[in-house]
Amino acid sequence: SDPMTLRPLLRPALALALLAALAGCGTSPRKKADDTAPRGRIIEISDRTLAEGGTDTIRFGRLHSGEIAVMRFHLLNASSRPTAVVASERSCGCTTLEAEARPIAPGQSRECSLTFDSRGEYGWQLKLIDVTLAGGRKPLRLFIEADVE
Repeated sequence: SDPMTLRPLLRPALALALLAALAGCGTSPRKKADDTAPRGRIIEISDRTLAEGGTDTIRFGRLHSGEIAVMRFHLLNASSRPTAVVASERSCGCTTLEAEARPIAPGQSRECSLTFDSRGEYGWQLKLIDVTLAGGRKPLRLFIEADVE
């Protein structure tokens, strides 16, 4: 076959290949999913939460008596200023909140861990943890719910 007859066919294919390569090599790289974004349960802290307090419920669901359950969640600072977990007060020794006291900048989050020890508990349980936040006037009140068999 004559090389002159193939040349017009190669040009469009070459042009398409070049366009495809250029499309993948733009000046700004594609944005990847943010691996630092919190996943799972998120509790937002807003300016209103800091001013007036707030409430949220963490449900452990059905547990067997004697089971120790751990729930991880993120406190997301959706307020306009930094805050931090300063202290927590619990209604029962069967609950424990673990949270670092480091500041949480606006738009950032901090992973926390809540433990519920069902030893000696039976039936529907409703416990309370008041979380004191830096710059907050009233606490963030967390209700902890579990059904212990």
